[in-house]
Amino acid sequence: MCWGVPAVIKRISEDRVYALVDFGDGVDREVVIGISDEELREGDLVLVHAGVIISKIDERDLEEHRKYIDLLLNEVSER
Repeated sequence: MCWGVPAVIKRISEDRVYALVDFGDGVDREVVIGISDEELREGDLVLVHAGVIISKIDERDLEEHRKYIDLLLNEVSER
């Protein structure tokens, strides 16, 4: 299982190999675009794993991801 972290694309390089993303802390970070079957644009939500965009997501997917993380955190805190 890989752990993907949600991020917003801020900018895409001209060669479409790299993107600057924001993980929600206001700091842009460079990541590799690791998917080719999705057309990515600035403002898109993506999942990033180990510095690589692994999928494009929508608001519904983001909410599901958040709920899953909350569930995991609650299980850990109950131990």
